[in-house]
Amino acid sequence: MSVMVLDAVSRRFPVRRGLLDMIMRRPAPALQAVRNVSLALREGETLGIVGESGCGKSTLARLAVGLQTPDEGSVAFGGKLMTGPDPDGRVQMVFQDPYSSLNPRMTIGAQLDEVVARYRPDVGRRERTAESRRLLDQVGMPPDAALKYPHALSGGQRQRVSIARALCPQPQVLVADEPVSALDASVQAQIINLFQRLSAERGIAIIFISHDMQVIRHLCDRVAVMYLGEVVELQAKAELFERPLHPYTRGLIDAVPDVTRRGRRSRKALSGEIPDPFSTIEGCRFSGRCPMAEAACSRQQTLRVIDGGGAVRCWKATPDPR
Repeated sequence: MSVMVLDAVSRRFPVRRGLLDMIMRRPAPALQAVRNVSLALREGETLGIVGESGCGKSTLARLAVGLQTPDEGSVAFGGKLMTGPDPDGRVQMVFQDPYSSLNPRMTIGAQLDEVVARYRPDVGRRERTAESRRLLDQVGMPPDAALKYPHALSGGQRQRVSIARALCPQPQVLVADEPVSALDASVQAQIINLFQRLSAERGIAIIFISHDMQVIRHLCDRVAVMYLGEVVELQAKAELFERPLHPYTRGLIDAVPDVTRRGRRSRKALSGEIPDPFSTIEGCRFSGRCPMAEAACSRQQTLRVIDGGGAVRCWKATPDPR
């Protein structure tokens, strides 16, 4: 059963016209950050969203949590359309930079107490304090962290606090936007294990945004691959890494270093430059970099449903033997 459904959502960001545009009476250009994306998040699963910088991952995260509204399409949570952040706090976001998302003038305990009071007004002051301390303990923070300010914590500790704050309203969905990209490798592993434990113990559904294929492989149940605002492939994790269908997915996987040196495969690095996101591209948006591209690719772009409930946006896609 799906707890959240994004149905053909699109989001554009208009850009101020330059002097030449005004003289030529050209309309203001618009950046198509997300284009006709449909995804369903199942109860208790971790859905990974992966792709290069600028592919629309963060915009999609903000659409899912209600911080931005789609120009087209809709977002539904629990069967009801979302027109903004969930008023009951059941959909929460963990940001990439925990320091900028925490109030530097409030202690950690005060910030958690504030969130509990906002979403659970029936909880008394003593119970709020106890709940805040319990959440800090659950994310691996010592009790005295409640008395500290954000600047006194390390990056990994601040991210743990951000996760604890997101848990205060007892959410059903967590949207994590690159939550480990700014952390050291050892700290990344701790935060990833924390997300796994939260999913297993609380049954929270997670949308996990990342550009790191290794992190996605370790954490997620299903994976959606994005390129220039579109989902080009959606598969279960095991299927995607063993038999990627889209050539862009294969390029991302081949770019991951094989430190084990087992089962060596020929690597085909992606070539070419990412197209101008303001340009209008007919047909497949990846065709300019694709080693399989043909003339027909510039005219057609087909999203095909595949076995297991996944999809691939390539009319030539075939399993990659690995």
